[in-house]
Amino acid sequence: MADEREPSSSADAAPAEEAGDDAAPSAYCQPLGGAVFFGPVQPEQLDRIHALEAESYPEDEAATYDKLKFRIQNAADVFLVAMRSADGGGEAGAAGAVSDPEVVGYVCGTCTSAGRLTHESMAAHEPEGDLLCVHSVVVEAGLRRRGLATRLLRAYTAYVGASSPGLRGIRLICKQDLVRLYEGAGFTLVGPSSVVHGRDPWIEMAMQLGGSDDGEQ
Repeated sequence: MADEREPSSSADAAPAEEAGDDAAPSAYCQPLGGAVFFGPVQPEQLDRIHALEAESYPEDEAATYDKLKFRIQNAADVFLVAMRSADGGGEAGAAGAVSDPEVVGYVCGTCTSAGRLTHESMAAHEPEGDLLCVHSVVVEAGLRRRGLATRLLRAYTAYVGASSPGLRGIRLICKQDLVRLYEGAGFTLVGPSSVVHGRDPWIEMAMQLGGSDDGEQ
């Protein structure tokens, strides 16, 4: 699910399954504000990503460590992270070394051959699936309300379009108060979702890719 606390839509929905590809083009490691940039997820970032997930979603909505690990291992081509240099600007510190960047946000998902979002379609990863189900959209608490979530989502849609050219569309579910956020990032409102996850109702949002008609309701 997507939820901008700034998590995405669903913080999560269900586990995934199957094998995926290596992450996509380094051309999408783009600088953001000089200190924040986007890039493909790396296995060593799992602990940090899990910590952000746990901080961003209620316990009954957050993805588990194992689910996030599975997505990194098997759906890395649809998993993008936002990173910031630990020193705030990527400049050499007192010892002359540049600090390793820290993950400050991410978007991840899984693919399905189904035509809509259901518990079943979000519970498995089909590498050849042409519909991308977004599970988490997360931004570190201290960087929220600064437009980073919108820029991250826009970078993500460009990234998956390049890494997975067979995709026909993207779907996510979010809380009602986040509909405008996703509309601002290019998604359109589908309507109430049939997915039950946690205590609150969800709204489904969609984005068409590749000139295909992803208008099924």
